[in-house]
Amino acid sequence: MSGTFLKGSDNHRQPSAFSTQCAVIGALMLRELHSRFGRDNIGYLWLIGEPMMLATVISSIHYFTSHSHQGMQPYPFTLVGYCLFIIFRGIFNRAEGAVESSSSLMYHKMVKPIDVMIVKTIIESLGCVASLIVLMAIGIMLGIAEFPVRPLYLMLGALMVTWWSFALSLIVASVTYGSHTLGRFVHPISYFCVPLSGAFWTMSLLPANFRSAMAWNPMVAMFETARYGQFEWADDRYMYIGYQITVCACLTFVGLVFIRTLQKRIHV
Repeated sequence: MSGTFLKGSDNHRQPSAFSTQCAVIGALMLRELHSRFGRDNIGYLWLIGEPMMLATVISSIHYFTSHSHQGMQPYPFTLVGYCLFIIFRGIFNRAEGAVESSSSLMYHKMVKPIDVMIVKTIIESLGCVASLIVLMAIGIMLGIAEFPVRPLYLMLGALMVTWWSFALSLIVASVTYGSHTLGRFVHPISYFCVPLSGAFWTMSLLPANFRSAMAWNPMVAMFETARYGQFEWADDRYMYIGYQITVCACLTFVGLVFIRTLQKRIHV
């Protein structure tokens, strides 16, 4: 009898918080994909197609106008830098107004602002990484790129850029909520990050004084890590992996505090 009771209780066990969270994120991802890309034409494939078109144009221009530097071919050099920067730009720029545009979803108690930000981060990063893989494969077949020498480091660089962007997006979403004035600064900041990020240059090209200053920029270290994973002759002295993790962890903590404060300000 006790066995029957236990068996029955297992069948009616409530889902765990983690499984519920995964279900919420999955539903939000489908909603986000449908609202952004729809089902017409190629539908969800625009998730990959949009960054692919941008990366193809930029990489092709650099291929025909640039030369190899220290064994780094111009096409994969630009492709890695641009695709990873698109991850940052997409997550960072879309953080402005992200919670406000999804405020109707907050009627459901299971949906939180953090869920919205996680979904946007996953969609942007997956689309850009998939574009990088497809375009890199095309470059390898055409003979203008080579297979990554250290794939794990390339993946680590992409992961760190995604983590960094997610942490910043939490802060941006919280600070710009209800303030259109602050929101207008988000896109210009992402433009200023283009020359400062290290996406299109390496630390070895910089003068010593400027190099020591840019070493404090965690984005530069992230791109150096990705390039070390792609190219055999890339320099590994400027990756500072411990520094990257520390900065991203601290920013994530600050972002979580901000987003928790924002959640209390939302009235539905």
